[in-house]
Amino acid sequence: MTTSHESAERTAENSLAITVNGENQTVLSGAVLETIVRSTLTLDDSAALPGGIAAAVNDEVIPRSGWAGHLVTSDDRIEILSAVQGG
Repeated sequence: MTTSHESAERTAENSLAITVNGENQTVLSGAVLETIVRSTLTLDDSAALPGGIAAAVNDEVIPRSGWAGHLVTSDDRIEILSAVQGG
């Protein structure tokens, strides 16, 4: 039988501390950039990602085609940006 303390320790071991748009967050190990983008934009897995969105990890822009394969690591700084029209 697993105690709540053991469960909490296991969760902590499987967690990563990251920063998304300047806010501290904790995500599970194995999370990929696309999951972080979807979560930030409050999109579920079946929703299409809108155009005009860019993501950078530790000041390096990650092409959209690489989001699904880009593993997030501890202490990553992620910025999710959207283009705005106007003048």
